[in-house]
Amino acid sequence: MLITVGIIARNEEKYISNSLKSLFKQTFDHSSFEIIVVDGNSQDRTREIAEEVLSSSDIKYKILNEKDFGFYGHCFARNLVIDNSSQSSEYIAYTDADCIVDKDWLKTLYESIKDTGEEIAGAGGPRLIAPTDNKKELIINHFLTSIIASGGNPAFSKRNVKYLMSIPNYNAIYKKDVIAKFRYDDSLIMSDDTELNLRLGKAGYKFLYVKDARIYHRETDSVIQLARNMVRYGVNIGNAIKKLRLFKIKVFLTILLLFYLIFFIPSYFVWGWIVLIPLGLYLIYAVLVFLEILFKTRSIYSLLVFLLVPIQHICYAYGVIYNFLFVRPVHKDNK
Repeated sequence: MLITVGIIARNEEKYISNSLKSLFKQTFDHSSFEIIVVDGNSQDRTREIAEEVLSSSDIKYKILNEKDFGFYGHCFARNLVIDNSSQSSEYIAYTDADCIVDKDWLKTLYESIKDTGEEIAGAGGPRLIAPTDNKKELIINHFLTSIIASGGNPAFSKRNVKYLMSIPNYNAIYKKDVIAKFRYDDSLIMSDDTELNLRLGKAGYKFLYVKDARIYHRETDSVIQLARNMVRYGVNIGNAIKKLRLFKIKVFLTILLLFYLIFFIPSYFVWGWIVLIPLGLYLIYAVLVFLEILFKTRSIYSLLVFLLVPIQHICYAYGVIYNFLFVRPVHKDNK
């Protein structure tokens, strides 16, 4: 066994079948990889569907329920993939239960990393948009992968760059000996790839960007769920900032925006029209994001962007602040 492919899932009965079936279509030798699904104690048929689908394939597999191992969370689940991988596995690859992987995905990632030096910890590719007839899902997905809204993040587009600062674990492969040494910090529960990759970077490791390693990601069609996700992402990056004592300019600017909006009206009566300048710049930014998504989708639903932009930033900033005020690491012995 050369590669272990890990999928962590919770209540993904709607998508997990298609995700697993896309792994069956891999051009990579089926005898050279295994699949481990770690379920987060789903309340739907995620585990049952995974068993039905995987049992029909010629690929070795395991299905684990994190509750049976005494703890919970994304970090714990990803460590379970490492710990339960075949002893002969040399690489750990990850994708998500709501992703469809390209038929050459695993082969492309493997070819990119197999002969690299010790400074390379892993490799990852872009997040592309899964086809859908749901207009709201389409716009939200385009928004989250927008070049402008993401600050030009190459993980959301096929660009010619060599390295990434971090490889999102919906499209990633790691050298097993490296990831087994560093491991995910399961006391942080949800901050899986964010915290681990930053820690690996601080230790001198690099991540290759592989633009042809394609996955197609589904997304929520709920603005409320998007808001919840943004709060969670804020909490997650807050964990990494606290633990590693980092300064992230994007996080700082988002928090600054939240305080600006809170104190906008009182400041206006003190400073007058000058207070409107940041708001005007923010509106220009939102218009640019809207135009990008309108150009890509040709859909009137792109107007949703003017709601999504403030929701993303306000909820993300709230998550970071909430983390600093109230969140403490959770350990297995005091959960």
